[in-house]
Amino acid sequence: MIANFLSRVGFLRAALMLGTLLVVLLSPFAGGHVQTSGWPLVTTLIAPVCFVLLVFVLGLDMLMTRVFMSGSSADARRRLVLIFRSEALLLLVLLASWAPFVVSLLRLRGD
Repeated sequence: MIANFLSRVGFLRAALMLGTLLVVLLSPFAGGHVQTSGWPLVTTLIAPVCFVLLVFVLGLDMLMTRVFMSGSSADARRRLVLIFRSEALLLLVLLASWAPFVVSLLRLRGD
């Protein structure tokens, strides 16, 4: 089942989805204090940057998937609908997992 899904979405999209899941898993460890050395560097600097990049990349890939859907056959359309729904779900999970971090940053800015 997983191998079938990965073959339908393709290698690059599968890598994008895996990277998104990794950033989702790192979201609880993103704190307000920036660490510039060691493993905390990954959760305090790299993961938040990847979060922002992935929001835009997933959005653009969803847009291009919709563009390709407009002139595709029925089989290709089913494949593209699967890709679009998978990426939409991942985008929602990504936004929900990073929402507390973004809210805390906005509160810090307001003070």
